[in-house]
Amino acid sequence: MARRDLNAISVVMSLPDTLPHTLPGRAIISVAGDEARDFLQRVITADVASLDSDECRPGALLTPQGKILADFLIFADGPTVWLDVPAEAATRLVKRLTLFKLRAKAEIVLNTDLHAVWATTPFPGSRPDPRLEGRVHRGIAEQGGPEKPLDRLELEGGVPAFGRDYGEAEVFPTDVNLDAYGGVGWKKGCFIGQEVVSRMKRRGTIRKRSIPAVFASEAPPRGTAVMAGDAKVGAISSAAGHHAVILTRIDKLGTATRYAEADGQEAHITVPQALIPDAPPEAV
Repeated sequence: MARRDLNAISVVMSLPDTLPHTLPGRAIISVAGDEARDFLQRVITADVASLDSDECRPGALLTPQGKILADFLIFADGPTVWLDVPAEAATRLVKRLTLFKLRAKAEIVLNTDLHAVWATTPFPGSRPDPRLEGRVHRGIAEQGGPEKPLDRLELEGGVPAFGRDYGEAEVFPTDVNLDAYGGVGWKKGCFIGQEVVSRMKRRGTIRKRSIPAVFASEAPPRGTAVMAGDAKVGAISSAAGHHAVILTRIDKLGTATRYAEADGQEAHITVPQALIPDAPPEAV
């Protein structure tokens, strides 16, 4: 296999004086070739065709039933698309994409010499992470600084993560807010699983969402039921310190801010405006 020309790929950053953190548990897949974008546009949830070189965008590969097989952060540079993916899902994702590629002119490679990197300030080649409203900048590099996970910032922001909050084929993209982060191209046309998730949106049947919760004491562990009065409104999908992510029935909460309870502790829950069910729907 020919060695890629890193100098021609601006998404693989040049190294600054102070290295950004290496994000552990991630792998980098490249999809390169004249038809790479067109191929991915037909297969994954995100709109790859409109992705500019100065941004990154979440996306996922779904089952035909609309559930997430793997999700990732997408970078693009000309005909090459880069997927920053959970390491545990990377090998299977390469195999699945290769299966769907058929005769498309695209080469799919798991790049073991590249790393996902991040910092709280911009660095050369970085893009703001849309899931964290610009508080984190992400990139791809041949070398990064010491490993540092993003769990704390994700939990504070109510951002769920593959492997921590959910696994393969367990959730719909809307359950984990992929659409709210810009990771579902509702207007781009067909992709695998599109019929199911688009039907949910058209019919207004998106009910489950992942939201942040704050506890006065140590947050209860994953799987703890969250109650609003006598009604179960969801369950904790991950927690650390005082913060937790809750997979909840938004329609049962009813308001944008609500106090609920988990394991006898009061939880302060905030529902972002974009996730409230009666928010005006985007045209499908």
